[in-house]
Amino acid sequence: MRVLFVCTGNLCRSPLAEILFNTQLAASGMAQRAMAHSAGTHAKTGQPVPVLMLEAASARGLDLSSHRSRRLVSADYANYDEIVALDLGHLDHLNFLRPQTFTGQLSLLLSGVDEAGQIEVPDPFGGPARAYAHAAHLIDLGVRHLLRRVLATIP
Repeated sequence: MRVLFVCTGNLCRSPLAEILFNTQLAASGMAQRAMAHSAGTHAKTGQPVPVLMLEAASARGLDLSSHRSRRLVSADYANYDEIVALDLGHLDHLNFLRPQTFTGQLSLLLSGVDEAGQIEVPDPFGGPARAYAHAAHLIDLGVRHLLRRVLATIP
């Protein structure tokens, strides 16, 4: 199972979702059965994660210092089983670009995650540290929910 998380710049939200998913997957002993990557709808390739997101990840014991942004490309539709948007604008963008041959699933990270209290993960980029911490909390909730669903489908 291959999952792709998508946000705007692939600097904050989707990289954190990627590392959370892969870390939690490894902790479950299922790392050989699934994996995640991330991309941005409007990413500039090769950009590092902002310091405040590095700190939000570090507070969760995660290191995003080696992450570099990349843009969503049409080949991603062929390479991933599920593409997960972090907000409704990303989901619209993914649906608009979706080739007819795409047989995977498009989803919204917080869809069905009632405890989040909202359906979108707000973009913290350029905001205060509390915006990054809030986004990280929502992403963590969404990833845990998604991981339970994904693990239930893996034989």
